[in-house]
Amino acid sequence: MDRGYFGAGLLVFLTLFTTQSEGVCNVPNFVTIKENVMGNILNNSIANDVPFTSDITEVSGIPMHSLGYEQAQKIQEYFSSIRTNVTVLINVVKPLDKESLIVTMGLIVSNIKLRITCDKDITDMTVIVESVNEFPPKFGKSYYQINVSETTNVNSVVYTINDIEDRDVDESLVRTFSVVRDLPEFDGTPYFNMESGSSPNIVLQQTLDYDAIVAAGEIPIYLVSVVVEDNGGRSDKALFNFTIINEDDLPPAFIPGCETPSACTPTYTSVVSVGHIGPLTNITPGIVNAADLDKQHSVIYSIVPDSAGYNNDFIIDADTGVLSARFPILDTGVLNIKATENSASPNPKYALANILVQIASNQATNSTSGRQPTVGKSTVEDSSDMLTIIIVIAIVAVLVIGALIVVLICYCKRQKKKLVNPGDGHSSTSQEALNAEKELSSSKQELLQSYSLFMTTPEGKNNQLPPIGKVDMMTGTDEFKKRSRRRKKKELEIFDGTKEYEMEADIDFFKQGSKSKIKRSTRSIKDQKLDPKHWITVQDGYLE
Repeated sequence: MDRGYFGAGLLVFLTLFTTQSEGVCNVPNFVTIKENVMGNILNNSIANDVPFTSDITEVSGIPMHSLGYEQAQKIQEYFSSIRTNVTVLINVVKPLDKESLIVTMGLIVSNIKLRITCDKDITDMTVIVESVNEFPPKFGKSYYQINVSETTNVNSVVYTINDIEDRDVDESLVRTFSVVRDLPEFDGTPYFNMESGSSPNIVLQQTLDYDAIVAAGEIPIYLVSVVVEDNGGRSDKALFNFTIINEDDLPPAFIPGCETPSACTPTYTSVVSVGHIGPLTNITPGIVNAADLDKQHSVIYSIVPDSAGYNNDFIIDADTGVLSARFPILDTGVLNIKATENSASPNPKYALANILVQIASNQATNSTSGRQPTVGKSTVEDSSDMLTIIIVIAIVAVLVIGALIVVLICYCKRQKKKLVNPGDGHSSTSQEALNAEKELSSSKQELLQSYSLFMTTPEGKNNQLPPIGKVDMMTGTDEFKKRSRRRKKKELEIFDGTKEYEMEADIDFFKQGSKSKIKRSTRSIKDQKLDPKHWITVQDGYLE
């Protein structure tokens, strides 16, 4: 059919239709069509001789001349017009799928305006593309892992769901969220729920306690399923895993100790013997031991100083908590033990305990320091330390006695070397001893010669002997004096018990035959002619 004739016929038809209440061509101003359907949007009876034309002028309020050439061509592919002798048809030949159009056109096609000329009437017919809920909302993933601290406050938001996607264009963003129970053994619905029906926030409903959960033999994990639903009733579901994180919220505790560590200070008792030194082993109700209740840190042990200074006598192993006495324990006292978390925190948590160091009841002594015990008593004895002290003292005594015996033996040997028996005169081979004997012999001869000269004098004839102090004067020589002095020194070494006395010589001593009053030298030579035991006979002033 010639387009000229078709346009003329449509124009006539429109002209005739405008005479009616809706116009000659009866063209509506608005037409609605769903995005997922095809079909007729205009079906009017218009005579063939009435002029009729239709053109797309706008897409979603954007004029066609503002669209690109390709965009304009694509949108025209969705429409077609057919005219017969008495009918005009405008059809949508492809569904105006918004999801596809946003890809091909780059915009959301919500309406399309067609300008229709029928006879002399011009009508703008707007085709409204109605959205259809074709797709459900979708979570960004099917499984969510979320860590929640045990110190989180109730009614706090623990997670916000912000990755819901819906392929439906122009779909309302109002969605409904709900929490449903998942695995019974890990049911988290008592703890976690949605803030409100349309809010994507998950909130905590109940206080969490990691330590209580573990103490009950449970795993600190809770599971819930969250369901999201759109306005069309389409929905999706995802699993949420809430893992409870243990925080450093508890101090260490002494074990065994108090049932509630934060409410009391445990007390230990150690019974020792008087004078004990070393580790304290006899401790009740058990060894001093502490642990972090959060199981996050090790502990460091220390002794808290006290005003009386009792703690100065003790030390504690920082890692094991073993207490030891540095000095003998002589009185009862109380030590304050501190167990501190080994953490980088500027204010680490700690726990305190008391330990009563008590002297055994059968060894109790009066306190010398004035300190008084503040807690219970014990009658347990510990004699092992006293036995150790006795053994140490016995060993020291044996060593001292042995040393004295060795010194005594050495001393006796030295004295024996100095003394010579009386009969050992001929056995001595020392050149020094022989020289001394020779010098002594010559000195005796000179001395006897002096006595002989003296006996010829009037004083000597009266049977009187000169004093010993005048002997050196009789010799009349300095050499004899020197030899005499040397002889005295030698005699101190050779003869036993020889001394010089300040007194006059006794003439009866020289007359008697037994010289028992003087001890002979142990080094005297037997065959020496001038020996004091021989008498000297002098006649008429001459020496025989």
